[in-house]
Order: sequence, then C-alpha cells, then structure tokens
Amino acid sequence: MVKRIVAAVAVVTVAMGLTSCVKFVQETLRDEHTIKDQIATVRVQNGSGDAFVRSSDQATEVRIVRTFNFSKSMDAPPKDTYRTEGSTLVLEGCGNQCSVDYEVVVPAKDVKIVGENSSGDVRFEDLASVEIDLGSGNATLKGISGAVRLENNSGDVNATDVGGDFTGQLGSGNATLTGMRGAVSVDNNSGDLIVKMAQVKPVRAEAGSGNVDVRVPAGAYKVEAGSGSGNTDVSVKSDPAATVDLVLRANSGDVTLHAA
Repeated sequence: MVKRIVAAVAVVTVAMGLTSCVKFVQETLRDEHTIKDQIATVRVQNGSGDAFVRSSDQATEVRIVRTFNFSKSMDAPPKDTYRTEGSTLVLEGCGNQCSVDYEVVVPAKDVKIVGENSSGDVRFEDLASVEIDLGSGNATLKGISGAVRLENNSGDVNATDVGGDFTGQLGSGNATLTGMRGAVSVDNNSGDLIVKMAQVKPVRAEAGSGNVDVRVPAGAYKVEAGSGSGNTDVSVKSDPAATVDLVLRANSGDVTLHAA
C-alpha cells in the first residue's frame, strides 16, 4: 500500500541574482512533515539535492524537513516528493529546474538506507546499514552499526565508527575511514585514501592516483603493500601464517602502513 502525506507548514523566500547579463529568480520553500508509521528502510531516489538521515533517542515519530530550490517559472514544487511503501520511506526528486534537500529524523537505530542520489551531499548517522550509489557529492557516515556499501563517482567520503564491513568504489575525491570495526575493501580512482582500523580485520585499500595510509591495531597480519610510482613505508611485520590480510596498493602515490 502506498501512502502519500501532503500536510505541511511552508515558508517561502525569494532569492534574486545576476549571471553575466541575464537575471534569474530562484525561490526557496521549506516545509516540515511527520509520519507516525514505523519505518524500517529509507530509500533515497533523489535526482538533485542533499539527504541527511539520522536517528534520535528523543524522537517518537519520523520527522521530515524538505528544502526546495526551484525556478520562478514553476508555480510551486510538487508536494508528493516522498511517500511510504509499507515500512519503507521513499525520498524522491522534484523534477526539472528544481532540487530538494531532505533532513529526516527516525526514532529507531535499526533503520536501513538504500538507493541512489544523482547530485548532492549525503549524511547518514546512527543507523543500521547503508547501501547507496552517488553521482556527485560528498558522503558522510557516522555510527553505522552494520555494513556499508558505497559507490561515489565524484566527491569526498568520510566514515566514522562503522561496525560492519565497508565496501567502497570511489571515482574522484579523498576518502577517510576511521574507527572501522569490520573488514574494509575500497578502491579510489583519484584521491588520497586513509583507513584507521579499530579491530583486527582484513583491509584491501587501492588507489589509482593518490596516497594510501592505513593504521591497524596490534595483531597478526599477512601484508602485501606496494606502489607503482611512490614510496612504500611499512612498519607492520608480515606473518605468513596469519589469516588476516592487509593489501595496500597505489598506482601513483605513497603507501604507508603502521600500527596504531
């Protein structure tokens, strides 16, 4: 069953500016909604705009704040850019000449994030898991208790305190992963890659153009590290009998591996 919720309180402002000799007018509208339904999954399907989803112990229902930026030529942005499908909250875009930013607060930490965001930053905090594809924009993840699978064509990635395995396919931008408690496997085509592990888990960190810097806690590791064009600095002893692999490679850039 699909539900659409349209009741809202809205504030509209008008911003005007000049680009070369052409005047443009852009309107901004902000509204707020609440949902009493229990939500287990948030699916992002936004074309253009930011998405911020977090859990809060103080929340008793789902709160959604939308900020629209749209052309003056539009009468108004569409009202039905989000909906519920069973226990899934779907966040969609608002069409041509329009972008919508979402800020969503859920009362439970066991909510999953899935979907894709074509253009815009995303931030997910204190949630169960994340599986998302991004076109362009920065990604920030904090306090994710389970697994993360992230594809980002262009933009920086910052992940902190991730409890499950992290898998990343990154195009261009720097990536910093700290407090990682699961296995890490990340490819970064262009940009620096920093990984700081909180537990003894496998790491595969590869960069096309950029430095790779990995810090691990004390433990037994089988190490494979090297750079095609750059320096290699490894202070972690490789144990052939170890069952935890550390694989670090950079095509062009320095590779560093140290114990934390």
